[in-house]
Amino acid sequence: MSRLFFIVAMIIGLAFFGCGSRADEADNGNGTDGGDNGEVVEDDNGEDSGEAVDDGDDADDREIVAISGFDFDTPEMAVGQWIEYGADDMPETLTISVVGTETNQGTECYWVQIEVTDFVGQVLIDPEGIEKAMEEYEEQFGAFAADPAAYIRENMSDADGMADMFGNEENMDTALEFISAIRMVKFEQQGMLMAIDFAGVPEFLEEMMDDPAFQEQFEQGFAQGFNAEGGQEGLDEIMSELDNLQFDMTETSVDVAGNRVDGIEFSIVHPEGEAEAIITSELPLIPLAYAKVTGDGETHFIEVREYGFSGAEDLLPGAPAQTIQAMMFLQGMQSQMGAMGGQGRGMN
Repeated sequence: MSRLFFIVAMIIGLAFFGCGSRADEADNGNGTDGGDNGEVVEDDNGEDSGEAVDDGDDADDREIVAISGFDFDTPEMAVGQWIEYGADDMPETLTISVVGTETNQGTECYWVQIEVTDFVGQVLIDPEGIEKAMEEYEEQFGAFAADPAAYIRENMSDADGMADMFGNEENMDTALEFISAIRMVKFEQQGMLMAIDFAGVPEFLEEMMDDPAFQEQFEQGFAQGFNAEGGQEGLDEIMSELDNLQFDMTETSVDVAGNRVDGIEFSIVHPEGEAEAIITSELPLIPLAYAKVTGDGETHFIEVREYGFSGAEDLLPGAPAQTIQAMMFLQGMQSQMGAMGGQGRGMN
């Protein structure tokens, strides 16, 4: 079942990171229902929520229209929201919640708490930065939705193609958007509340990524590391299986933690098994409601156990006792690598 797992992880990853909606799409929570087949629907005030988009083009175009016309944007981030995930029948859960706000560099940011088993950490996030980064994936998601198999063949047939896909200028810029949206990390260490401040990190990384030598090193390192782990062999196997995969993306309505929500179902059918993932805009913070893989007599799944829009508890209250600048680590690493490079040149 490992082959199917790999394929599903790749597909769900692409689908999930393509969930950002454009700023001019309908805002979630305004009482507007998504329409089928690109039809005009009305909100509670009787006004049109969008224009008719079914123009009679081919099936692939209609499929993209139906999906992109659905609002994937989760509700606006607010203190109190929380969502809990579980896997299979394991008692351990992962809970993500919003527990506070703090102004950082003139921007109102939110403390997002991550709780799993014996670990609790918090990340200070600029919500507008995250939204902007997610929007960058919409065009890529549209291309993927049009023909998943063709998209995978074009971008993932070998290590060089994957290195270019992840390391091209556009995707590097998107990665910087994500990094820029992370302002600080807070955690407990030996009973003391600690924090790492990311001020200056995005600018440092941007300067480094603008260096053509970095791009070359990234692609070479990616290809070498990937092939060293037998990655190309695995990719060749996946490419040979693409003709045996059936992809489907449809609008659906499902029960999530006792509530009925609307969303999109991504499904993959293979002779060895099948998989599905449910994405919805009605959940707080994370749009993934459910994902399941079945094959070789086994079934594994991830699901939302509970969620809410209020009541999140701050498990790391108060100001940190010590704040460390992340730039100190980066500058130290840069100096060390520079010294190692100088030693290497001196040995020639």
